[in-house]
This record gives sequence, structure tokens and C-alpha cells, in this order.
Amino acid sequence: MKFILKGKKLWQGAVYLSLAAIFIKVLSAIYRIPYQNIAGDIGFYVYQQIYPIYGVAIMLSTYGFPVIISKLLSERVYDRSVVLKNAFVGLSIISITAFILVYSQASRLAGIMGDEQLLLPLQTVSFIFIIIPLLSVLRGFFQGQEDMLPTAISQVTEQFSRVCVILLLTYVFIANGYGPYAAGTGAALGSIFGGIIGSVVLFIFYVRQKQTPIQKKSTNLSMKVITKIVLQGILICFSSLILIVFQFIDSITVLRVLVENGVEMELAKVAKGVFDRGQPLIQMGTVITTSFSLVVVPLIAKVSIEGRKDLIKKYSSLAFRVSFLIGAAAAVGLAVIIEPTNAMLFKDDSDSIVLAVMGLAILFTSIFLTTSAILHGLNLVYVTVIHVMVGIIVKGFLNFFLIPSHGTLGAAIATVVACAVCAWLNYYKLRREDVLAKVSPSRTMKIITSLVAMGALTYIWKEGTYLIFSEDYAHRLGYAAVAVSSMTVGAVTFLFLVIVTRLFTEEELEHIPKIQKLAARLQLRK
Repeated sequence: MKFILKGKKLWQGAVYLSLAAIFIKVLSAIYRIPYQNIAGDIGFYVYQQIYPIYGVAIMLSTYGFPVIISKLLSERVYDRSVVLKNAFVGLSIISITAFILVYSQASRLAGIMGDEQLLLPLQTVSFIFIIIPLLSVLRGFFQGQEDMLPTAISQVTEQFSRVCVILLLTYVFIANGYGPYAAGTGAALGSIFGGIIGSVVLFIFYVRQKQTPIQKKSTNLSMKVITKIVLQGILICFSSLILIVFQFIDSITVLRVLVENGVEMELAKVAKGVFDRGQPLIQMGTVITTSFSLVVVPLIAKVSIEGRKDLIKKYSSLAFRVSFLIGAAAAVGLAVIIEPTNAMLFKDDSDSIVLAVMGLAILFTSIFLTTSAILHGLNLVYVTVIHVMVGIIVKGFLNFFLIPSHGTLGAAIATVVACAVCAWLNYYKLRREDVLAKVSPSRTMKIITSLVAMGALTYIWKEGTYLIFSEDYAHRLGYAAVAVSSMTVGAVTFLFLVIVTRLFTEEELEHIPKIQKLAARLQLRK
């Protein structure tokens, strides 16, 4: 009975964290749209220049360090007080060092980015590192007790309060004429405020929880425990940092290379800001895959421990196929409707070709995230780290090689190629481990046919609605009508084709309940 209750608690905890993660991903993608609408392309450029620093810090305090701390607490190899004290001290040293480094070198970093005005936003965002120790230790503490609700609530409140303050400060600064760099600083302040709120929520949960008295005996620091927490915490979320790391490479190369090759500074900032519109599009395109991967890790880990190689292959192959189909459909669909989507979300359709190319990264990022989740479930975390490192080298090299001749389009191509390399390396590793089943030629043709048919029908619908809204489509409402209706047509068409062409067996559809019901209805009508 105790085992059943424990399993139920773990399952409920997984649901809480999954829902929180989906909420965070969706909100993180959506709020950038009103931010760009308020601050403009240069304001959006400023924010995206400093965002990677915040992204790394928050990823480590959400998905990296807490997981390792909770694991050490669950294993009970070390006393609870030993784990918590070493975690807090170790992370405090690392975080304060990171803060001092970023703050003191902000001027140099702004120079590397090619824009000295970024100094204050960079210095402001560096304070986010100070919040990492408390957030990480408290989240790890609750997760180690298999109580995921405090972590989930803290994540949601942190993100919600952060977004509210960012948009409020941005509006106030822009409305009062302080300019885009002040808006970027306000966004950094909002991020720090969100972190503080998340910490307060966790601390309230901690105080309200009835704890056994903490032993007063002194606890020695252990470099072994500290090293394990820091290194494994970084490694475990390394694959999730792929887009953030690529964003950082763009932050230190795109503007600088553009200016060095004759583009006027203000035009280069606008171009970088427009290029950065691709980030929320990629995030929205990979939300489903990200949430799907949250389920894959524990599932693969469970059957791996049981030694069920047949189930490992079955679940991994299904996960791969679902992520591929979702990613491919999103990438193709976005490419077809990119002009009205760009104008609907960001006021104009500037550099839609660049964003269409950038959108192809949705496919490869979806594959990479899912295959990384499978590798994590098989306890092969180090493999994804190596693959990301290769991707970083590819991204950096292609940025310097392509931007001088192709501008931001070159940076977009570099991102897509780097993501594709990482995805292929993961896929190759899983095929060598005999974890993924071979894709049959007939199934490949069905997938290609479905994607082409969806793309063609969506394009025809888009052009038809342009004619209907010929007088209004120059306005955002008209663009919205074209984009949303075309997206709906594309999604329904692709879902219909996936079911009709039987890309999934009846047994596989049992793992996708909603699709299973729809497939049954369609088959009854035949």
C-alpha cells in the first residue's frame, strides 16, 4: 500500500512539473511578442542580446541543480544536512563568481558584441546569478522529498511575475521616452524580480512545512559532493541549453560582423532585432515536443532498469516518429504562412525569408530534444554534451563564414545546420545502440506525401484568403485572419493525412488517446 501511494505521489509530481514546464514554455514564447510591439525591433534586439545570460542561469536553477540535489537526497548516501549545506555553499561560490565575472566584464562583453550601450543591461542581468543558490537548494529539497507542488508553483509564479514586470517596465520606459536600452534594463530587472518571487514562494512552503529539527552538529564541507552537484547539474541540462547557447553566439557575432562588413550600426541593430523574432517562433513550435520529452525520460528510464530492450526500442521509436512529424509539420507550415504570421505578431513582414529559414530549426530542435531525452533515459547524458559542443563549433564557424555574404540569413542558415548536426549525431548514436527502429521506405513516402499535400493546400488557402481580404490584409487584422485560418487548415489537413495513411499502428495509437478516438471515427466512416 505504501509503495502504491508513493508511486501515485511521484506520478502526481511528474504531472505538476510537466504542466508547469508547458506553461513556462508557452508564456516565455508569447510575452516576447508584446515586448517587441512595445519596444520595437531595436528594443527587442537589446533584450535578446542579454537574454542568454538569464537563460543559462534560470535553466540551471530549474532543471539542472535541483535535479541533482534531489537525486542525492533520494539516494540517502549522504545525510540530508550534508547535501543541503554543501549544495548551498558550493552553488553560492559558483554563483557569486559568475555574478562578479559578468558584472565586472560587462564593458568588455558589450565591446565584443559591438555595442557599448549594452553595458547597463548586461550589468543588471548579472544579478540573476545571486538568486541561483536559494532557488536550486529549495527546489532540490522539495523534489528530494517527492513533493513537486512547491517547485511547480514557484516556477509558474516566477515566470508570471517576471513577464508582468517586464511588460510593465518596458511600457513605462518607452512611454516616457527613455529608449530601448532602458527597456532592456527594465526587462533584466523584471527577470530578477521573478526569481525573487520564486524564492519567496519556496521559502514560504519550507517554513510552513513541519520539519524535523535540524541537527546542531557541524557539517563538514565535501568537495566531492560540491563537485558532483555543480558538474552533473550543468551536464544534465546541457541539451536544453542548445538554443540559448546558439543565441549567445548570435549575440556576440551578428551585429559585430554586420557592422564590420559595412552595414550602418542602426540598420544592423534593426536587422538583428528582426532576426531575433525567430526565437519565439521556434519556442512555440517546440512546445509540444518539449512537453512530450518530459514524459519520455522517466518512461525510458523505467523500462531500461527493468531490462526490457523491446520496450525501449518501441517507446523510443514512437517518440522519435511523433517528434519528427510534429517538427516537420510545424516547420513546413510556418514556412508557407510566414509573411502573414510575421505581420500578425510583429506589425510588419520584414525579413520573412530569414524567419522561414530559421523556422526549419523547429524540425531539427524537436528531433534533438526528443533524442536527447531518450539518451538521458538510457543514462547517456555525456553523449548529448559532446554533440552540443560539436554544434557550437559548427554554429560559430558558419556565422563568421556566412554572415558577411548573406547577412542575418547566413546566421539563420548556421542555426539550422548546427541544429541538424546535433540532431543527426543523436540519431546516429541511438541507431548504433539499436534503440531506434529502421524507417521503412513506404512510411517515408507517406510522410513526404503528407507534408507536401499539407504545404500545397495551406498555400492555396493562404493565397485565396489574400484575395478575400484584399482591402484589409495590409492591416494586422487581415494578416491575422489569413495566418490563423491557414494554420488551422494546415493542422487539420496534416492530422487527417497522418490518420488516413496509417502512419501509426493501432497499438501505437493507444499511447495517443485523442488521436486514437479520431482515427476510430474516421475508419468507421470508410
